[in-house]
Amino acid sequence: MIVGANGTGKSSIVCAICLGLAGKTAILGRGDKVGLYVKRGFPKGSIEIELCKNGGKVVINREIHVENNQSLWMLNGRHCNQKAVEEEVCFCHYVINGHMVGEFAKMSKIELLEATEKSVGPPEMYEYHCELKNFRNKERELENVVKERANFLEKAKQRNERNKHDVNRYYEKKRHLDVIELLEKKKPWVEYETTRKELEGIKRERDEAKRQLAALKQAQAPMLRKIQEIDNQLKPTEAQIKAKTVAIREASNQCKQKQDQLDRKHKEVRLHIKQTLKLKQMEEEDHQKRISNTRRTINDLKEELAKVGDQPDVTPQINAINVELRRNQEERAKIEGDKADLRRERDNLYAELLERRLSDMNNLLNAKEEKLRDRHRDTHAALQWLRQNKNQFTGNVHEPMMLVINVREHRFAKYVETHISFHDLRAFVFQKKDDMEKFMTEVRDKMNLKVNSISAPEESCSRRPPSRNIERFGFFTYLREMFDAPDEVMSYLCHQYKVHDVPVGNDQTKAMIKTVIEEPYLKVLYTTEERYTVKRSFYSNKISTSNSAVQPSQYLTITVDAEEKQQLEQQLKTCELKLKDNDERLKALQSDAAALDRRDNELLAEKKHLSEGTFFFWSMQAFNKLPDTLDEIDAMLNEERSRAECFTGLSESVVEEYNRREQEINNLEKELEEKSNALNTYRQNISEAKERWLNPLKQLVEQINGKFSDFFRSIQCAGEVDLHAENEEEYDKYGIRIRVKFHSSTQLHELTAYHQSGGERSVSTMLYLMALQELNRCPFRVVDEINQGMDPVNERRVFDIVVRTACKETTSQYFFITPKLLQNLQYAEEMTILCVHNGPQMLSPNQWNERTFIERCLQKNAQT
Repeated sequence: MIVGANGTGKSSIVCAICLGLAGKTAILGRGDKVGLYVKRGFPKGSIEIELCKNGGKVVINREIHVENNQSLWMLNGRHCNQKAVEEEVCFCHYVINGHMVGEFAKMSKIELLEATEKSVGPPEMYEYHCELKNFRNKERELENVVKERANFLEKAKQRNERNKHDVNRYYEKKRHLDVIELLEKKKPWVEYETTRKELEGIKRERDEAKRQLAALKQAQAPMLRKIQEIDNQLKPTEAQIKAKTVAIREASNQCKQKQDQLDRKHKEVRLHIKQTLKLKQMEEEDHQKRISNTRRTINDLKEELAKVGDQPDVTPQINAINVELRRNQEERAKIEGDKADLRRERDNLYAELLERRLSDMNNLLNAKEEKLRDRHRDTHAALQWLRQNKNQFTGNVHEPMMLVINVREHRFAKYVETHISFHDLRAFVFQKKDDMEKFMTEVRDKMNLKVNSISAPEESCSRRPPSRNIERFGFFTYLREMFDAPDEVMSYLCHQYKVHDVPVGNDQTKAMIKTVIEEPYLKVLYTTEERYTVKRSFYSNKISTSNSAVQPSQYLTITVDAEEKQQLEQQLKTCELKLKDNDERLKALQSDAAALDRRDNELLAEKKHLSEGTFFFWSMQAFNKLPDTLDEIDAMLNEERSRAECFTGLSESVVEEYNRREQEINNLEKELEEKSNALNTYRQNISEAKERWLNPLKQLVEQINGKFSDFFRSIQCAGEVDLHAENEEEYDKYGIRIRVKFHSSTQLHELTAYHQSGGERSVSTMLYLMALQELNRCPFRVVDEINQGMDPVNERRVFDIVVRTACKETTSQYFFITPKLLQNLQYAEEMTILCVHNGPQMLSPNQWNERTFIERCLQKNAQT
């Protein structure tokens, strides 16, 4: 128990415990910067905490610097970062958070439940609760979406049902128009057939007239022969001729008359035949133009009709094509899924490579940074400031060289470190001089840090070629080729240290050193274990050399291990091979998808051809069912036109709107089915999440209720805690209800500002927190001024409960902090009393004598 008046330093102990265990300043509520907790007027402050655990103690040191608001950490005497301390604290199960009585008293039932879950529930309980609330919110959203889609679907169906009558009338009108179109196509064919039959009749009449003319000619032949016989009889006997001249003349006149009659008759028949034939030919010519086009159409139709006369049923073929199309669609969907998986796998491989490289770089930089902090703390402090304020500079700013230089092989580090002074290795490198001056003003003048900074040459020297090729002396490389560095850093080193002109040799170089130093262009060189500096007299041209041993590296040995690098490179190659294989598989899937697209086009074309053939077959059947006479066709045309004219006010847009809405209804039904399935899935997830969350929560609340009720019974009062929910499905409305009774004449009432006094609320809230602490296992607890605002009766009750709870054998260690105490309180042997009384009038620790103080107190008691 820590006792002391206000302002003597009790809360400083609480702050030290929190900050020393890497707690956040927000928990304390006294300042957001850690530097504010250092005593005013002092540049820094320190905290040391010793923790006892199985296997040995743990000592944590934290040194807080006010000026830069930074901290230096030590764990068991070794420097470390804050993360290492946080991991050690977490490993020891320390929970650095604050439960304030005032905050709990202001919480609603819902907030109290969430705070309880976070405080004493399993780590996953609050996550399950949040997950359940999210599921419920999504369930509400899905329910609204399903309801909205169902209403919209019902309205769309109703609208389509109202328009269905117009669509049927439109199709009825279209059926009549199709019949009219077929009749108009068949009418020329019937006219052609009628004209053809008439022409055949005329041809038969012409043949009959020719036959009659031949018969007349044949009938005239006997008369001519008879005339010839009479003439022959007249020649021998003129007498008879003369005698009978009159008779002959009369007979001749009669024959002539008959001949004239025959000629006239013949001319009349021939003229009639010619006129009739010409008339028929003119009529045929009049019809020829119209008949020629119709004949071609009829011939084509007859040919097609002959072809499709025995047309087989193509429905099975179309069904087979549809099945293959669906199979192709499923295959394409599978391919798309595989492609998506491959893309995700490729992205994961890239992410894995980047994370691995970043991790390696961070490990390397952290190790180098630790060495820099051990050797030069001012430079490390300036580095921390630079990282926080890097946005103030316009050009490139590089951290100390020893952090940005990466030696390519471990054995090269000693040459680089021997050649470059530590003064420059810890230097910051700036691209612009203005940035360097601003940096030095801040860290050197204002922060009083001893740091070194360098401005890189304006002209880059990093790519300057070496002077000569000197492999013949055993030199295997130049110093510049042994390490990597940013361009500005390499440019400075080439300009200042001529690293591009300093060769490094082997034992062969050492054996030929007398010959090597004779080379006029060599000024500095390295063998396996030595450094040689060559100077040539300006006047006498005499050569003087000095050599020194190359010391082992201290700072740059932290580099990429060759074997580890080889392993990483092998892993990189494996990942790259996987990526290449991934790309090849992706290309193969894309090729398969293209092949499926081509096959789909072929199937669709075949399906179209079959559908068109089927349509033509049915059209020809409908064509053959029409009448075969012009009168019947004209009558049917008039009838169909009259019927079609009855359907007024209809257009194709009605059908288009109907079909569009039908497609929309189909899409809505699919979407509604998907949303309903998703809703069922969420309900299943909610049921599972509810079981995971609610059962452990009920057990936890029962345990809290048991502890809470025991505490209240110990002070002759009553109290209970239960889980309250007005609606079991509203998981964001669940809360913890606290009901208490401080007087025997009253009933249990919910803890509110209306039924209980301020002191009763403080006691109830404190006992609830104590009940929580009983369930939350941790190494130690800090209880700061819990008796504030309580009346003496309740304060005594709470104090007794805290003492009984803290002094159990199986409980945690307690730090009980209070500025005041009542008289005649119950104490226990397990308690240790610490009186805090810091102030300007107190003796310093080196002047305090405990024995003298005790003797003086005993004398004073003896006098009284």
